[in-house]
Amino acid sequence: MSLIDSHGRRIKKLRLSLTDKCNLRCHYCMPLDQEFMDEKRYLAPLEIKEILQELVELGVEEVRLTGGEPLMRKSFDLILKEISQIGLKKIALTTNGILLDQYFDLLKRHNVFSLNISLDSLHKDNFKNITRGLHFDRVMKNILKAHELGFQVKVNVVMMKGINDHEFLDFVHFAEKTGIEVRFLEIMRIGHACKDQNDQFISAKELIDRLKEVTTLSPVSLPLDSTSFNFLTEAKGQIGFIASESQAFCGHCSRWRLSADGILRACLLKDDGRSLKGLDQQTRKNLFHELLGMKPLMRPLEVSHDMNRIGG
Repeated sequence: MSLIDSHGRRIKKLRLSLTDKCNLRCHYCMPLDQEFMDEKRYLAPLEIKEILQELVELGVEEVRLTGGEPLMRKSFDLILKEISQIGLKKIALTTNGILLDQYFDLLKRHNVFSLNISLDSLHKDNFKNITRGLHFDRVMKNILKAHELGFQVKVNVVMMKGINDHEFLDFVHFAEKTGIEVRFLEIMRIGHACKDQNDQFISAKELIDRLKEVTTLSPVSLPLDSTSFNFLTEAKGQIGFIASESQAFCGHCSRWRLSADGILRACLLKDDGRSLKGLDQQTRKNLFHELLGMKPLMRPLEVSHDMNRIGG
């Protein structure tokens, strides 16, 4: 058995959510009074390792640790130690950056050098408005420190009309000045964001057209299953766009998602999935085969679960 569906898409990447908890309350992700799941529902570290071992045998090559905020998982150290022994080609981390300075040594020790760090504003007050948090200085310090230490840092910006789109060129200049790649994400119709998406949506094309007025863009070659399409500016700024809403990439998607409580989903925008928690190896493998038929070829319009429950 190999993880290739009827449309020829090979599953080789897993987004692994370690927790739905987060120490921010970004308004497009969750409400202020969000309730989180009981940690007893989480997959245990050894169960995570067993599932990943089975998936690696079937062709999965890369795992990205997500949340919520994955560094809030109490057993993060143990989980990373266990999965680093499996033989994955790449382990990456998506984080809001608040706790990152506490984990630089651990990440390096287990060869986790690819970091996606969320940052939706370069200004403290706007950061507070978007995230409902007071951690701007610490996040910025950790982004720059990670880059200095040799981590491959990508800054992810959810671009929202009337919220932070006036900072678009500031982020481009940040990329040019620091050498850190900045990627602009379209706000998606997922969970809590659905109510604001119509008013706040700004397309990647609109941003690119705006950027072309001030600089020349040179396309960067990326793998077919990349979630972003990238450019270099004249000043060598590395800029990417993730146009999940306006230019969906479902036809080449190579990803599955495993939630903290063990629900394996074929797509970020699918409510339904299959629970792997407490199952034996053969039952899980049967469900892997079943999940291949659940990956949509066309992008679903929206989904009800909040982003923090399935991972970014």
